[in-house]
Amino acid sequence: MRHAITFVGLLGFASVGLYACSATVAVPTPDAGNAGGTDSGVIKADAKTDAVVNNGEGSSCEKAIVAAFDTEIAGALDSSGKAIYYKVSVTKDDYLAFQAKTADLPTSAGEDVIDTTITIYDASGAKVLATVDDDLPRYNKDAELIFRAPATETLCVKVTDFDSWKGDPPTPHKDPNYKFSVIKDNFDTESVNFDTEANDTIAAPQTAKLKASSSGTGWVSFVFGSLNSASDVDVYKFTAPTGTKTVSVAIPPIGGPTFSGKSNYGSTMERFTATVKKADGTIISEVTPPTGQIDSTTDSLTAIVTEGTDYYLVVSRPAALTAGANDFYSTRVTFADGNPPEAEKPGNNTNNSVATAEALTMTVDTTDAKKKRGFIVAYLPEGDNADSFSFAVGAGDTITLACGAARNGSGLTGFKAEVFVEGISKQSETESAVKDLFWGDPKTSPTASMPNITVSSAGTAVLQLSAGGRSTTNTGTFYLCGVFVVSP
Repeated sequence: MRHAITFVGLLGFASVGLYACSATVAVPTPDAGNAGGTDSGVIKADAKTDAVVNNGEGSSCEKAIVAAFDTEIAGALDSSGKAIYYKVSVTKDDYLAFQAKTADLPTSAGEDVIDTTITIYDASGAKVLATVDDDLPRYNKDAELIFRAPATETLCVKVTDFDSWKGDPPTPHKDPNYKFSVIKDNFDTESVNFDTEANDTIAAPQTAKLKASSSGTGWVSFVFGSLNSASDVDVYKFTAPTGTKTVSVAIPPIGGPTFSGKSNYGSTMERFTATVKKADGTIISEVTPPTGQIDSTTDSLTAIVTEGTDYYLVVSRPAALTAGANDFYSTRVTFADGNPPEAEKPGNNTNNSVATAEALTMTVDTTDAKKKRGFIVAYLPEGDNADSFSFAVGAGDTITLACGAARNGSGLTGFKAEVFVEGISKQSETESAVKDLFWGDPKTSPTASMPNITVSSAGTAVLQLSAGGRSTTNTGTFYLCGVFVVSP
């Protein structure tokens, strides 16, 4: 979780996509899938708290602390590389939320708070069943692991710090405290949906529950389910709430190899395919894990919606994957207002060229006047060759960019971003199936696809977006972009 740049997502929530984690600066990203940060503790333990006994209890699976469901246990990783172990008895097919919550706040003081991780073992501690760093799909210092018990058994659960989990030297923290809990019976009934079957078609979907976020910035829904056979699909019906323009679906790494340093929930399915359809079956957004590189799947899908209209989320197994013994999934669905729309009207094509670029609204960061950001949601339907957006830059400014089309579920192919300064092309890149289009400082953002741009002299920059083609099955022609400019 410890990268140096935090992104502010399409929906205006603190989020990061695949790009980064620990907060030092805020950068826009088009990725709406991590908007779940709006409701920390939507799945939460009761107020009752038990204290950890400091007599060697919790030092191993053999001496693990007994954890009762829906009860918080106070813990502290107060020495370098320390781990605390818990044990809990589970029943086959139980859906469980394992949490290690810190007191982290979105401020610089957050660096002083311990960054927790969770690993689930069998009772002996010999076999790893699941392990995570963050409260996926959010990226912060809390850890939450959604797990479907594959058998009736006793589990051993380890909580430790991020560095130790990753295999790096531990970093001391002023606040080592956290609260551990295992949630089974206290799921929020207003926003949590368990796969009920049969919900295999648009004609007979499961109607999903939505809840207004505590911040008032959108609506959230949690979906837990399983694909019980090779042909099983699950369909959930959502009605876009009043005032919403986008829906995002988180696609976390639910399965895969189980080893420290790589998050997964312990499913026998590494990822799932997410498709958003209209009532007539038309696909408006779809994310399918790339064949042979499922680990490179984006972490969210986005779709542009119309309030009051019904939409259908279809969860299915990627074509390249065979059925497993415990193919469960967990996702977070968020409806929200979204990015400012492109001013160009369909058919007008008024901002196709650098010379006729539409002015991009840039807002100044409320905590640092040297930082400005702008967001875009726009379309490139058949016949629209390109969109161009202009913004002012000064000498020494750096331009960071995060854009997405097919990686976010759009039917656009060959999506390209190019930046011009005073009419001269400075950098361009075409989106690939396996990597996000993200320009950032490679020293602090190792997932950047290209370095950010440093401007040599003041002038006008233009971001031009284009597409090489359109899908024949996915009708979405939208794309999402975030631009961030930092002055020296």
